[in-house]
Amino acid sequence: MAQLQRERVVENRPVELIFPTPKHINLNTTEPLAAGELYYSIMHAFGTVENGITDFWGLDSGANIRFSLEYGITDRFSVFAGRSSMDKVYDIGFRYLYLQQMTGSGSPVSASIVLTGGLMTDDYSFLNQSYSFSERNQLSVALPFSRKMNDRFSLLAVPMVAAFSRTNPFLRIKDPLDTEEVFAGLGLGSRYKLNNRTSITIQYVPSYRFETEKTNQNIAIGMDFETGGHVFQIFFTTSRALNDAYLLAGANGRIDDYAFRFGFNINRSFVVRE
Repeated sequence: MAQLQRERVVENRPVELIFPTPKHINLNTTEPLAAGELYYSIMHAFGTVENGITDFWGLDSGANIRFSLEYGITDRFSVFAGRSSMDKVYDIGFRYLYLQQMTGSGSPVSASIVLTGGLMTDDYSFLNQSYSFSERNQLSVALPFSRKMNDRFSLLAVPMVAAFSRTNPFLRIKDPLDTEEVFAGLGLGSRYKLNNRTSITIQYVPSYRFETEKTNQNIAIGMDFETGGHVFQIFFTTSRALNDAYLLAGANGRIDDYAFRFGFNINRSFVVRE
């Protein structure tokens, strides 16, 4: 009998761990949580290094810190809540993975939507102005796209829009007209694995302010260290922001003036429901 024709089997399966966590320095990634998985992150950004040892390269200046928890409802949909110390912002939101990169036929990229609503709760009485609940709100939408080019190199692109119900010349998000503000930007990121546990990371976020028609530039470079269930991220960045809205709207320093700062993130995931 003639031999049966044999063909090479091409597996068509999802590409996993394009980035090791749902956060890449400041940017949201497309990395989904599994159903029943709980992810927490602790993010830090210190003062600028420009004064050198006088304030210990920014570490004496205090840190903006963000705590967040995210829980996987399904393998593609998760919800999260966080709190940032700068302006005492509380935020809630969701992440939905609607495209996933495949090894064979199928989508060449992964894509998500991340919607976040925030509330500033800081005391603004020093401005001698009243801020109502509706004037303290902020909303951001991020649409991360990512692709794993090979076993070592991954790319990330994140179109983003953020809106503030009110800003002020004396607040972190400065506005000489004291009105609502809208910002847009395109976050770009990359990751290159040096070995199984260490990666070099880069982030670039140009943001556009519609009212003043000005563009702001954020640059960050860092390293990821994967140690068991934790992923430690250390980086230098020109922004103190730790959430999407402030990343687009907040001030950025110039590298040539040494107006950049040290930061680090701690990421951990747990399976709480099988």
